[in-house]
Amino acid sequence: MTEIDMFATSDRRTRYEQYAHLRELGAVVRLREPDVYAVTRYDEVRAALADHGTFVSGEGVGFDPGVNQIMRGVTLVSDPPEHDLLRSVVGAGLRPGALRGRREEIALKARTLVADVVAKGEIDGVTELAQAMPMLVIPDFLGLPDRNREHLYAWGQVGNDLLGPATERTPHNMEMTQRLFQFAHELAANRELAPGSPGAAMLEAADQGVIPKEKCPLLLVDFIGPSLETTAAAIGHLLVVFAERPDQWAALRAEPGLVLSTINELLRFESPIRGLTRVAARDTTLGGAAIPEGARVWALFASANRDERKWERADEFDFRRNPVDHLGFGYGAHHCVGQGVARIELHTLIHALLESVERIEFTGDPVIAENSLLNTYAEIPVRLVARKAA
Repeated sequence: MTEIDMFATSDRRTRYEQYAHLRELGAVVRLREPDVYAVTRYDEVRAALADHGTFVSGEGVGFDPGVNQIMRGVTLVSDPPEHDLLRSVVGAGLRPGALRGRREEIALKARTLVADVVAKGEIDGVTELAQAMPMLVIPDFLGLPDRNREHLYAWGQVGNDLLGPATERTPHNMEMTQRLFQFAHELAANRELAPGSPGAAMLEAADQGVIPKEKCPLLLVDFIGPSLETTAAAIGHLLVVFAERPDQWAALRAEPGLVLSTINELLRFESPIRGLTRVAARDTTLGGAAIPEGARVWALFASANRDERKWERADEFDFRRNPVDHLGFGYGAHHCVGQGVARIELHTLIHALLESVERIEFTGDPVIAENSLLNTYAEIPVRLVARKAA
């Protein structure tokens, strides 16, 4: 058991030092507070995520018992066979075929957004680019009405923080989450979702008796929150990584065919979600450690993605690495169902930046956001220097 407080700070450097220390201690390390078994190394995290029969999600994937209870019934907080049914409905509009037709539309939004921020000169990369991109895509994609769009990000961004241990931020986070739940109830009750959208398809599935109608608001929350905040976190890290490494930005501009590799390396190097918890359904052993039935287990995606046993130069960013088996989107039955949309957003945005931006420069120090489970920034002062016309 270790006394390390994994929630004492949101400082990135401190967190990565803590992950490295935990990996040295073992593949599974019991924390004293909160009392969980932290899974620290790549092979064991992947094994735990793959074994959804032993490490279950239906008892909650966060730390706070009250929040876990509130979230029960969403796709993330359910187990097969319920999970498989819900995921089939949520994921129907997120399959590759359904997304293919939206790619050019999303690319156009990315190019327009990049042109706007380049013209501005100095920007806050968080609000004006990282958060702006998913807000241009997700509400229309899901078929949401125009009303309350200005509130969606504020309501949705607290979700991962709420899954951590209770903090002084919890009352505010609960208020924002309750507003999102209320909006989702209104959308389902009033059927305020555009025809042909994934949201409308979910209501149709309920009409046909595929899923219970009372699940619809929960599944809408499942759609909205994660699709905004995790993608924004990844875009923020994109700006910081390349502002710190102008040589790699110049090299990527010369090799734009490596954008997919860049996305995979970005999600490995700066995993948007630190990790989610499971509960052991039975006495088991993982990484040589005995885990008793009922124990809460924290699968640390961010630590696994920096595991030196898996990755050479694990603490270095290299856009040519292409770590296709990273765990930034999770793994197994609960891998991120919306990753296809997130990848298109990142792919089109990076290409738009490569076409228009010579280099990314800090105009001030980035500010880390206080968040228990989301690895993200509150502010990134940058200047996107335009490429000179040929």
